[in-house]
Formats: sequence, structure tokens, C-alpha cells
Amino acid sequence: MKTTFALLAAGALIVSCQKKEEKTETTVTEETTVTTPATEPMAEKECYLKVMKKDTIIVEIERHGDSIHGIYHWKPFEKDKKISTYKGVMNGNTANVVAQSQQEGMDFKEEVIFTVTDKTLAVKFGEMKEDKGIWKYKDVSKTSEEVLDKVDCKN
Repeated sequence: MKTTFALLAAGALIVSCQKKEEKTETTVTEETTVTTPATEPMAEKECYLKVMKKDTIIVEIERHGDSIHGIYHWKPFEKDKKISTYKGVMNGNTANVVAQSQQEGMDFKEEVIFTVTDKTLAVKFGEMKEDKGIWKYKDVSKTSEEVLDKVDCKN
């Protein structure tokens, strides 16, 4: 009996001396945020054309909200053509833009004002003066207009 008691005491001592393992369970949660960009409406593209005998004026407008950009080409039959790209802002149905133009071998910037309706675009023409590197209308109230008709855009 003494032997049994000694074995039990030794077993109890061994068990109590052993390190108890603690089981710790860690749960990691990952928060994922998915950001979906706001859907931006596609640019609206509109094209306008006027043919006067052998002269041609072409205007293409691409709109993103109130911002616009495009091309403005004036192709007179007997003179050097004017090719322009422009950027600007629509305010109601009026576009105020600055065009980067090339004509007769010269590069220059110029103010251009368009008035757009459902079926037409009117381009202002008038006397210009240079102001800080940009040619601007000298007096907008004394300008004339060329009215272009809306046409299907060629892709």
C-alpha cells in the first residue's frame, strides 16, 4: 500500500509540475472596403458644318458636364486653312473656349465663343486684340456670327 500511495503521490507531483498549456484562439477579421467609382456619363459628341461656296467650317464638341473640348476647323478655298483644338466651359447654351490654332504657318491662342441650340451652332467672328498671349474679341457686342448646322459625326 505504501508503494501505491508513493506512486500516486509521485504521479500527482509530476502532473502538478507540468506547465499547463493554455489554448488561446485568436480570430482576425479583415475589413474590406470596395470602392466603386461613380459612373461618369459618356461624353456627348456633337458635330456642326457650314459650307459656303467652296469654304467650309467644321466644329466638333465633346461635353463632360459643363466642360467641353473639340476641334474647330475653318477651311477657306483660297487661303490657308485654320485648324484649332479648344477647351472651355459651357454656361447655359454658350461656350467660352480658348483655341490653340494654326494658320498660315503660325501658332496662336484665341478666344472663341459658340452659341449652341438643338440644331445649330453659331460661331462669333470679329475684330481681335492680343491680351496676355491670347487673341480676344475687341468688342463682343460688335461681332458677327456664322451659323453651322448640326450633322452626324463621322467616326
